[in-house]
Amino acid sequence: MLCPLCNPQNENIIFQNDFLRVILVDEIPGYIRIITQKHIKEFSDLSDGEACEIMLLAKKIEKILINTLHPDKVNIAMLANLVPHLHIHIIPRFKNDPWWPGATFCEKQREFDYPVTQSQIQNLINSIKELNGK
Repeated sequence: MLCPLCNPQNENIIFQNDFLRVILVDEIPGYIRIITQKHIKEFSDLSDGEACEIMLLAKKIEKILINTLHPDKVNIAMLANLVPHLHIHIIPRFKNDPWWPGATFCEKQREFDYPVTQSQIQNLINSIKELNGK
């Protein structure tokens, strides 16, 4: 199987290093994905140091997302059933968004205008960029 995360196309990369990359996903305003650079199938395949690094990064990004976009909830998921390459979804959720209260991979329940401005998205991107190397 040709892994789409090993061979990415048209990703909106916020930052990357030898271990991982952080991208902005266009589907939902403020949706962030952390992806390992190497094809790693399971979280337990990471070294302890790598596991700590990626989870601490997810925590920091969640906090930036909360402080920047003010969502009602943030969903963090690591499923990788369809694409068995380790990646973490960090998704801002708003009451009455198209899937609320269900998961974003379920069928949409309604249309929704996100209360997020382009300025907030740019602030989110800039704040996440500052995490690179920290």
